[in-house]
Amino acid sequence: MRDTLRIRMGWLHEWVGFIGGLVLVIVFTGGSLALFDTELTDWMQPELSRYQPSPLSDDALNRIGRLAQDLRSQGENAFITLPTPRDPMLRVQYFNGHAFIGTVYNPADGFPILTRETGGGQLFFDLHHSLYYGPFWGNMLTEIAAIGLLVAVVSGIIIHFRSILTDLLLFRPFASKTRAWMDAHILVGLLFLPFMAMMAYTGAVIHAPRLFPMFGMGHHGRPGHERPAHPPGGRAPGNGQNTPALAPLAPMLHKAEAVLGADTVGLVLFERGTVSMTKADSASFALSRDHVTFSEKDGSQIAVVQIPDNLHRIGGVLRGLHFIRWASLPMRWLYFISGLVGSIMMSGGLILFLMKHRPKKARNFLFRLAETLTIAVTTGLPLACLSYLWANRLFWSDLPARGAFEIRTFFIVWSVTLIHAALRSFSAKPRRGWNEQCAVFAAFALTLFPLDLLTRSANGFLNGFDVYKSVDLTVFCFGLAALFIHRRLVAL
Repeated sequence: MRDTLRIRMGWLHEWVGFIGGLVLVIVFTGGSLALFDTELTDWMQPELSRYQPSPLSDDALNRIGRLAQDLRSQGENAFITLPTPRDPMLRVQYFNGHAFIGTVYNPADGFPILTRETGGGQLFFDLHHSLYYGPFWGNMLTEIAAIGLLVAVVSGIIIHFRSILTDLLLFRPFASKTRAWMDAHILVGLLFLPFMAMMAYTGAVIHAPRLFPMFGMGHHGRPGHERPAHPPGGRAPGNGQNTPALAPLAPMLHKAEAVLGADTVGLVLFERGTVSMTKADSASFALSRDHVTFSEKDGSQIAVVQIPDNLHRIGGVLRGLHFIRWASLPMRWLYFISGLVGSIMMSGGLILFLMKHRPKKARNFLFRLAETLTIAVTTGLPLACLSYLWANRLFWSDLPARGAFEIRTFFIVWSVTLIHAALRSFSAKPRRGWNEQCAVFAAFALTLFPLDLLTRSANGFLNGFDVYKSVDLTVFCFGLAALFIHRRLVAL
């Protein structure tokens, strides 16, 4: 009976693991990079390297409030992000359908800083959150993948339950290739099991209200996803002449901080004649979006909205665990490493699937398709992410809609890697697909640092360890790893 259960669980783990793993490698890779979405956005706006952080002034905030009002009168659902330790700039942003874009302002005087348009790190968040495919079908796929991961975790535990202690202590790197891969897959899976189970569960719960609105718990402050409707004739609502004057924002901010806490307000949202000073996601462990609402006309306080009950509080805790926007830098690095290890573990599972079935099905069409997809997500996706960074620095800074061109570059390169993987997988030497893509990734990763130096001001290059050096060094380490894998594949 036990052996029959293990056999059935093995079949379930194998097939659910492979099909879901293709999606989960994308989700975990995008989520790992999205942990540093703000830092990646700063790297992709190298003009900011010339500016030192400065405190937010009341005059600057009032000036930016008037600019945001002008944008709203033109039909843009604009909002303001206030300076934080991760992003010390003042920004006026709106949602363009895929990314939050806008203008950067100096928090000291409120004057604009000329920066290039970019999708920034939000591409990776969208890739993680919805596979960059909209708020319903993309979320549906990631929800199914999260449930699939939970199924794979449970079935894997049942399969290895009687030998968990042995599997934790046993790793045979010099055994057969299949045995070595299996040992590494089991060892990593067991060590990072709590993290992967937690991320799968919280991700599934977070997506549930989108898929089943009747269970929604509400989440104030997701700005910009709904644009104001334009009246017939295509004119934006308001022309700037009939819009009532906006009361100064600085007094509202001070009142809101007295209620929510000093330095906790992160967003200024506008809707229906009101201004909401909204608590930053990084202000507390539970992602709650508490806010204080004021009259847009005279600045008088209207309401204080905070977590109303335990159900909403639990939802905030789960979102806080998943997104960890409250976390310190070491904690985010821990999540980043854990996410990458999870992605590597699932990639290893995909490779194990191919290694198991290659002897009997190497010439089978479905097997070759499976290998094509595996190459595209394990080596093609990292190459596409790297091309996104290269495109940011190679496209001239005043290119119209350059953010969209960067994102198109990402998907074009990813598509090219898929085509290349198919050509190699359906040929006599499929290993070349892995080898060649690793070689290209290594070449571009190892040369990103010189590209960074050539395309931004080197002012203060030797002072401190800033976001630019962090990104360059991290990518350089990935390049070394890809070079090592390439050399091992050549030696085989």
